[in-house]
Amino acid sequence: MGSRTSAAACRKARAVLPDIRAQDAGTDDSARFPEEAVGLLRANGLMGLLVPEEYGGLGGDLGDLVAVAGLLASGCSSTAMIWAMHCQQVDCIVRFGSARLRDELLPRLASGEVYLASVTTEPGKGGHLLSGRAALNGAGEQLGFEREAPIVTGGAHAEGFLVTMRESPDAADHRVTLCYADRHQLSVAPSGAWNTLGMRGTESRGMKLAGTVPAWQVVGSPGDFRTVAVESMIPAGHLAWAV
Repeated sequence: MGSRTSAAACRKARAVLPDIRAQDAGTDDSARFPEEAVGLLRANGLMGLLVPEEYGGLGGDLGDLVAVAGLLASGCSSTAMIWAMHCQQVDCIVRFGSARLRDELLPRLASGEVYLASVTTEPGKGGHLLSGRAALNGAGEQLGFEREAPIVTGGAHAEGFLVTMRESPDAADHRVTLCYADRHQLSVAPSGAWNTLGMRGTESRGMKLAGTVPAWQVVGSPGDFRTVAVESMIPAGHLAWAV
């Protein structure tokens, strides 16, 4: 803390807090995704907090993530959760994305063009993050999939998704691959209803997704989501959620 990046990021967060607070009650009452608040974060660069400066981001670290998450949560817990989970996904791309994926996606994340949603839940497996049921199909350059998830935070509003899939139809359930999918590569349909207690604005409805992605959009090594989860997704998410 006390770094140039941290000070700048906290200034950006404080600048939008009055508007975020003003929207908080309506967001929670109506269980509505806080599009205006997320729009402010897109516009002021905070969606690219963890994107390295060479890609146009703020070049922040996990300490900056915690500091900004705490500030945003003081204005709207739903907005803070949405932003924190987006940053969790960004960290996975920064640390484990292929060179081509980083080159193509990180500038879009830095500019606020892409909000990233996480697709790790799945019917029939409970809370087992590191296992998968639905499998990728295809080999070589193109990977096809069909995926259902009972919980996708803000998925209806996302331009991109990080999706966990079993590595192949004959792979063991612990051989999980993490893939990036852009919205234009998918057919996306909502499933289930949304009427919760607490952080209602996250709009974490179920979704059904299907599509095909090129192999260079795999994040980390095929079948080795465990490494991405343990070294990036889990610690980044839990640090941000803790505040």
